[in-house]
Amino acid sequence: MSLMVIAERRPWQRPLVLLLALLVVGGSGWATYEYGYRRAGIDCKAALAENRELTATVGQQQDRIAELREQRALLERSRQIESQAHTQMGGTISTLQDEVAELKAELAFYRGIVSPRDASRGLRVGSFTLAPAGVEHGFRYKLVLTQVMKNDTVASGDATFSVEGLRSGKHETLQLVDLAPDRQGEFRFKFKYFQNFEGDIMLPADFIPARAVVKVSPQGKKHSAFEETFEWPAEET
Repeated sequence: MSLMVIAERRPWQRPLVLLLALLVVGGSGWATYEYGYRRAGIDCKAALAENRELTATVGQQQDRIAELREQRALLERSRQIESQAHTQMGGTISTLQDEVAELKAELAFYRGIVSPRDASRGLRVGSFTLAPAGVEHGFRYKLVLTQVMKNDTVASGDATFSVEGLRSGKHETLQLVDLAPDRQGEFRFKFKYFQNFEGDIMLPADFIPARAVVKVSPQGKKHSAFEETFEWPAEET
């Protein structure tokens, strides 16, 4: 015996279910879209605000960098000025020290004329110096003859110097005329207190100087001829 199921047909029910399903899905999608749109708007505003803040910060940092660069330039310029001033001051001090040393030497020289330690000698060699002349084997000489001030007489006569040394292992003496051909070989002097002589000499390349001998030959009977020996400065040979 078979059973027969009798079902009531409702043709409108299926479309209704589909419509409800579509409404549910559509509403959910719209809600999701609306939420996302609002959320995106909030995030966008936050991003814009953050961007403006970062832009302001960057501007401030750039201004600070420009300020620091300007300060660095000012400090560098100040350092350069200070360095230049220090260099100039050092040069001025060095010049003044040289002038003081020169004045002291002159003072000692004049004191030697006014009140010499050895007043009995009368005419004498005040000083004799040799220094490199800036060319190879060339030297600058300076000879100063003096006479004590208590002697009222005028000293006159001739003076010269020679250089002794070694040449090819043998002793040799070179006269002033050999060292300075432009001179006549001697100095003519005539003075009451002092007289200077200076010039240049040139040594032979194979000559090793050891000493210089200054010879003074005064005229008359009040002064006697004499000579003095000066060792060649070791650092200038």
